[in-house]
Amino acid sequence: MKKIIVTPNGIQALELTSIEIAQKEQDNIQAQADRTVREEKIATDLANKQSALNKLKALGLNDAEIKSIIG
Repeated sequence: MKKIIVTPNGIQALELTSIEIAQKEQDNIQAQADRTVREEKIATDLANKQSALNKLKALGLNDAEIKSIIG
């Protein structure tokens, strides 16, 4: 694997060290884990919002009343 360095004098391609490769792999794993956590939070938030809307409707509120409450 190579890293590209751009300087005012030109472009250089250097081989990555084993430490840099390991760090890059670790960064990729962490980035994927962060994406998964964000996606799960979004899904949970959407499910919670839908649950709340369903409960308000079960109480007999119509869409206009619900919209006035939640904005």
